[in-house]
Amino acid sequence: MTQSAKPTGSAPQPSRSEAAAQTLRAAIFAGHYPPGAPLREIRIARELGVSQATVREGLQKLEREGLVTRTPNIGSSVVRLSPKDIRERVQLRAELEIRAARLAADRIGQVEYGELEQRLAILQQAVQQDAHYEAAQADLEFHRHVWRCSGNATLASVLEQLAIPLFAFVSLLRHSGLEHLPDVVAAHEPLLEALRSKDDARIEQAFRLGATESYRQYMDTRRGASEAFAFGWMATGDQ
Repeated sequence: MTQSAKPTGSAPQPSRSEAAAQTLRAAIFAGHYPPGAPLREIRIARELGVSQATVREGLQKLEREGLVTRTPNIGSSVVRLSPKDIRERVQLRAELEIRAARLAADRIGQVEYGELEQRLAILQQAVQQDAHYEAAQADLEFHRHVWRCSGNATLASVLEQLAIPLFAFVSLLRHSGLEHLPDVVAAHEPLLEALRSKDDARIEQAFRLGATESYRQYMDTRRGASEAFAFGWMATGDQ
């Protein structure tokens, strides 16, 4: 596989609010702010050396991504999913991602396949380094590329909102040793093979399994989500 050429110009610098959102997103994926943890604007602003307004804008962005819950007169906290929340998100994501993958399979060529292979290599490197946040980001970027290659921007946007909290949750599981990182790379290879086949049935089978397998035991309280409940990572109640 040939390496992509590096851009000749410098990348545009993110705004202060985007930089704050990036820092907080990384902290959430790394487990520094676990599900349900409060996100105090004044404290975060002091730690990041920015204004409270900048932090608030960053939190609003993360709210739109589904990572943060904002309650009027109370504040913001990291989203905490119940088994019902996970089940609904996973099931809907599976259906939409299958649709996106089928559309993508009809559109992508060798350049796009090269991008997917490169993203898989980045994921493998993160796994070898036991870098949980980097692995979660590489995992997400692999799927994002498939979504974008579908050519349906609305579909890709909806998948972002559905999936980002799920990826953060799985990143926390991996960081805590409840999911094995080496399994992540192996799980993506059938997705790439299914896309290359352009076979609808094969794509459906591979992407449905890929979208659901990591979350299966957490979609039902009777199937062993005790560790997640014990650490407060999942909300009780709705089942």
